[in-house]
Amino acid sequence: MFIDNPTVPTQLEVLIDLLHTLRQKTSSVESVRALLQPKGLPGLSATSKQATHQLGAARELKLVLPDANGNLRLTYHIRDGKPSARDAIITAFDDTVLSSPDVEPWFGRFFGFLIAQEDDWVPPEGTARLDLLKRFDSALAGHIARANPLNDTKLSHYLRWYTYTGMGWRDPAKRFIPDPTDRLRRALPKIFTGTPHLDAGPFMSALIAACPELDGGSLFLDAASDYDPSARECTRALAVALRNLHDEGLLRLECPKDSLGWSLERGGSVRDQMHLKSDRFDRVVLLLDRKQT
Repeated sequence: MFIDNPTVPTQLEVLIDLLHTLRQKTSSVESVRALLQPKGLPGLSATSKQATHQLGAARELKLVLPDANGNLRLTYHIRDGKPSARDAIITAFDDTVLSSPDVEPWFGRFFGFLIAQEDDWVPPEGTARLDLLKRFDSALAGHIARANPLNDTKLSHYLRWYTYTGMGWRDPAKRFIPDPTDRLRRALPKIFTGTPHLDAGPFMSALIAACPELDGGSLFLDAASDYDPSARECTRALAVALRNLHDEGLLRLECPKDSLGWSLERGGSVRDQMHLKSDRFDRVVLLLDRKQT
């Protein structure tokens, strides 16, 4: 579980960029480690393991594999500078860490637990933060093994990765505020397959298949047992993300008067005379052309 270790996202980017530069050369584990942590580096000691942590993270994210000669190679192709190391890391994160609990058992589950709370933020420190972790552990479904539980130190690493992967931000009080707008934006091609129009029910089913840490998804439900899908009420985090994508012109939320669809009210009540005539959406339209209305 690489997030247990102090792997910094930007340091992982350095490793990915380094392996791309060395793609035509020998790049054994030893040589890569020597380049990342050369002798004489200030503060380096015999116990320094930053390079080891970065290599472990790259392997767990399936970004790096050894070739037939034992040299480390990237598992994806870069053409014309794309994808960047950051894009590759985030894509791998979506496909591994956020698709199941196998690589990181708590990352998606804690996010789901957090957004299900009425006060859906992480305190910067102190008793309130520790209480939040205790409530998360108590909320986990009984069949989930509790080995290596989430603690305050690990949570600090999690918050760094949540921010990096576009799942939230810190407010002026240094609280972490969950906001999956970027995560949802990346998932749109998986949600809309074959049609740019989805009624509310099919849209939510496709959404939780693509993003199991969000409302009603498998990771969400592992720590949000009180969730009632029959209420058709989006969490604040999801409601805000949907409204953000609507305002950006990537999606169109169709919210007719007297709708019985899914509620966006927890994200704030905002209406207009064209599409947002109520706080519940009946349909979601993927706008391939942002000029569509």
